[in-house]
Amino acid sequence: MSAKVNLNLPASLWTARDSQQLAFNTVAMIKIRTGKGLDADEKPFKGYSTNPISVSKKGARLTPKGGRPSSTGETVYYAKGYKQYKNESRRRGGSGDSAEVDLVLSGNMLNNFVVQEATDEGFVLGLTKHAQYGYYVNEDREFIGVSDREVDILARAVEIDIRRKLK
Repeated sequence: MSAKVNLNLPASLWTARDSQQLAFNTVAMIKIRTGKGLDADEKPFKGYSTNPISVSKKGARLTPKGGRPSSTGETVYYAKGYKQYKNESRRRGGSGDSAEVDLVLSGNMLNNFVVQEATDEGFVLGLTKHAQYGYYVNEDREFIGVSDREVDILARAVEIDIRRKLK
């Protein structure tokens, strides 16, 4: 479920390179919004689960910290669920911290949210093969997409680019 943006602009004024630049800006805008904990409608993401979980130390994208280690030391138990695991395991405390629910665990998913195609007619944004699980995340916490306000920002950017070209 990639996001496709179709542009209806004269080919004499809009090129694939223009679409590519707009697409890169759109990716950046989505990543910034997501880091603030807002979905594609600019509403806060639903909170993380508080159901108890055990996280394996082997293969974890985020090394479990805090919690209660099992007797074997192979897993860590979090009585307050994924929310506790994420809060205790990630490094927080700087001024650049994002929202509690920012869809970042290892950074893999959002690092692999990219421009997949850009033509003079529009562009496609999506996830690389290394982060296909992000489409499942998107079903629960929609981040792939643009809000009405973001569409207005993009439209103004296109208008500015075209006016510049007409001069």
